[in-house]
Amino acid sequence: MLESNAPVTRSSQEYGFRTPRELAVSETDVKRILVIGSCISQGIYHHAHRVFPRTQVEHILYNFPGVAESNLPRPASDYDFQFIYLPLRTVVPETMLANISHESEEPFIAKFEEAKNRLIQTLNGALKYTENSNLLTFIAEFLTPQQNLIGRLLPRHDFRNPTYFVEQLNKVLHQIAVERANTHIVQTDAIASTFGKKFIQEDLVWPWSHASFANDWDSVHDTKRIAVPTKLSDLYPFNPQDFILAIWSEIDAMYRTIRQQDSVKLVIVDLDDTVWRGVVAEEGIHPYILEGWPLGMVETLKYLKHRGIVLAIVSKNEEARITELWPDILGGRLALDDFAIRKINWRPKAENIQEILTYTNLLPKNVLFIDDNPVERQSVQAAFPTIRTLGEELYSIRRILLWAPELQVPYISQESSRRTEMIQDQVKRETAKSEMNRADFLASLGVKVAIREITDSSHSSFPRAFELINKSNQFNTTGKRWSMEECSRAFADGWKFSTFEVQDNYSSYGLVGVAILNGPYLDQFVMSCRVVGLGVESAVIRFLYHHGGLKSGRIVETEANLIARDLFQKCGFYYDGTHWVTDGDFPEAYTHVSIGVA
Repeated sequence: MLESNAPVTRSSQEYGFRTPRELAVSETDVKRILVIGSCISQGIYHHAHRVFPRTQVEHILYNFPGVAESNLPRPASDYDFQFIYLPLRTVVPETMLANISHESEEPFIAKFEEAKNRLIQTLNGALKYTENSNLLTFIAEFLTPQQNLIGRLLPRHDFRNPTYFVEQLNKVLHQIAVERANTHIVQTDAIASTFGKKFIQEDLVWPWSHASFANDWDSVHDTKRIAVPTKLSDLYPFNPQDFILAIWSEIDAMYRTIRQQDSVKLVIVDLDDTVWRGVVAEEGIHPYILEGWPLGMVETLKYLKHRGIVLAIVSKNEEARITELWPDILGGRLALDDFAIRKINWRPKAENIQEILTYTNLLPKNVLFIDDNPVERQSVQAAFPTIRTLGEELYSIRRILLWAPELQVPYISQESSRRTEMIQDQVKRETAKSEMNRADFLASLGVKVAIREITDSSHSSFPRAFELINKSNQFNTTGKRWSMEECSRAFADGWKFSTFEVQDNYSSYGLVGVAILNGPYLDQFVMSCRVVGLGVESAVIRFLYHHGGLKSGRIVETEANLIARDLFQKCGFYYDGTHWVTDGDFPEAYTHVSIGVA
């Protein structure tokens, strides 16, 4: 694999600035997109193919709620997602606020409530096209005016200020998205700010509620004036195209994060000239060891940990010396215990990384290695061709780590927030395992499994189950990735997700497995590698037979699921030529596992 920070083209640097592609391995697989929106969205949907080159995009013109310009071109299930770009002009017509005195804020607050109700009505009308489909939905923010139109010396956070008025409407959109399943906001206003609103917005000419990007529409209609005006695009350095492409790039990044495509689960860092400036063993602690980019790096690692990304150290140093100096260098900003595993020694880094992979049960393709030394990066990549690396471009690292979709998560679960501690407990467990025989080790663990059944996507455990299904590669009997829409259809057809939570004397692992059942048929079994080797999967299979009516299942071999391929065989199932089938003649049960309904 090539160095992750290989040069990118100027165009991708422009519209892809907020959505780094350095960690992407595969292209986003999107076949069909539905765009619903005003005439402004017509100028957007034509550019989707630049980011989604093999995608068919269909557009429904939608300017007013309840007035459908056309029907849905095809069933909602045919689309990968829909993008809704609402007309602000419908929510806040130019006449709504025009004749209100600015002496008091109160009438504007009342008008905001009216606009809020219009917004909800307008959004509900746009959602009618795909009603009850639970189709993945992205909704664009409104563009806020560039300046406080009542005057720069007057109150900023005041409903008389159109900028604040629109910001509060955007806040309503965000609240709706939080409450509505499978719905997300595209921060178009933030994207415009990133690229510079003076290069994008038309509000220096048009009314603010039109809320579109700059174009030369007016010049076509003003050619008969005594003095023909200069085209807007000739007066100002507008660049709406990069803005439009950045919107699609943002949607692409959000889609990749939702699907956990090419996700990075473990970040391994060097220390000298990577976490701090200089070689501490040679230079000691100097005034600039942390100031500048190192502070940004330290803060970044902390944010990754909060997301549930596992952190590890691989550094050629004396561990005792680093441990001694750490508090003085980091000053409480980042603790050694924030790293799940630390390999600070003089061994080859590839050997240390191999041990980390063994402890964490992760594949190299889910790992990112950061080191300032190109020789170290090359040696690690030679040992693990699918590992991703950073380190050559120092000032790009923070942006990539914080903004790349492969290191972002759709939400933070209880399991995510405890992931570092769980890995640390796993290391302790593996140490204990090496000191006794397998039977005694298993007996000492006190493994407990709690089964919980999910029959709809509103269940509190569904988000974690959905995450696990779409992140797990190795113990995954089919490798299938599920969309939210597919889950909803399956639940409607009577399928159920039997989830299981595990704990032992070392750690509470949380929800680590999902059995997807279509009646007595086990369509897919997914389990976190953290509990591989504890006999949990066999105990769950037996439980599902005795309490859930399990009779048969399937295995689909993938490149990564070698450890899951013998699941049914080791549980006493036999292959009938089509499926794996059981008559209940299981091998002797694992007596060390206690299992029941949560």
